[in-house]
This record gives sequence, C-alpha cells and structure tokens, in this order.
Amino acid sequence: MLKNIKRSTLINSILALIPIAIIILPATNGCISRTVHTSIMEVDCRKATIEYAVKDTPNIITKTSFCNDYMFKNESLSLAIKIFVKEYADTFDVSEDKVWSMISGITIEVSAIPRSVHAAYDVNGKFLKGDVPVNGLALSKDYIWVEAKTSQIWSSALIHELIHIIIWRKNKVHGDPDHEGSQFSGWSKKHTVFIEKMKDILLDMEL
Repeated sequence: MLKNIKRSTLINSILALIPIAIIILPATNGCISRTVHTSIMEVDCRKATIEYAVKDTPNIITKTSFCNDYMFKNESLSLAIKIFVKEYADTFDVSEDKVWSMISGITIEVSAIPRSVHAAYDVNGKFLKGDVPVNGLALSKDYIWVEAKTSQIWSSALIHELIHIIIWRKNKVHGDPDHEGSQFSGWSKKHTVFIEKMKDILLDMEL
C-alpha cells in the first residue's frame, strides 16, 4: 500500500512538471540554464523621452510609435547597425564610410504593435492585395518602421528595411518594393541571402 502511494505521488509530480518543460524548452533553444539577452525596453512618454539619437551613428534617430510602447535598447541598436555596416561593406564590396553615408540621418520607428497595409510585394515579387500584415516598412528614403517581434533585434525586419533605404537612396525614386521581382530594380538574391546571414550573426551575438 505504501509503495503504491509513493509511486502515485512520484507519477503526479512528474506529470505536474511536463507542462513547464513544454513551455520552457522552446524559449531557451534547448539550453535550460541559458539566459536570453533582451534588446528591447518598454518606454512611457509620461516618464521619459520616446525618441533618442542612436549612439555612435551619423544622426540616426529611433523612436516609438505610441506613448506606451517598446523600442530597441540604444546600445543594442547601435551595435546591430555597426555590424550591419561592416557586413554589408564586405558582402557588396563597398567602403564602410559609403554604407554609413547611405543610412545617415534616417529615423527608425519601433513598435510592439503590428501593422498591415492594403497592398505589398513579397520577397519573390508577388503582389499581395487585401489586409496584408507587415513587420517592417520603408516609408521613405529617410524613414523606416520596424515591429519589435521578440525581445531581440535579429527577429525583426531591421536589416531588411535598412537595405531598402540603401537601394532607395541609390535609385533616388524607390527602394525596390518588389524585392526579387522584375517590376523594380535594385534588390537581388544576394540581398535576400545577406539578410539571413545577418540574422544568424545577430542571433549568435544575442542581439
């Protein structure tokens, strides 16, 4: 009888732990003891400013969409942009100074609130109509909006939108909205591959 009670207690204890394991394991990339670095912060315009100059960049500004929202931490965003500049220069065989000049003075608006648009192109150039959800927008050659999808920058569309800015400033009239499609020029498969490479780099650096 005592053995049955002990066995039942042990089984109940194990069953109680299963839901916790299912929740915890996917969020820790298979390493329970690992602490995930956060690159975002909550801001409230009633307590502090919601617009900052990004540290060590040429007049790049970041701000939130709403009074109470989330944005990238200044140091994390600064580092992510520096890595982008170096890797873009190496990949596309241009100087880092040239890359900095192509993104200088931009505004990076960040929000945890998703957006949708009435029409957009996917990365293959397919035209989508209706209520199209987006996690990033290049609104002009000087302004991008990015959704803070998780606690880290790598999962956002930051790199994608920075590329649109560079193409827009080169083309003068557009940032190649159809990406690898044939309607507009500027975006190539190399840009798409570069984004995946950058995501891996930022992920490894816990940004």
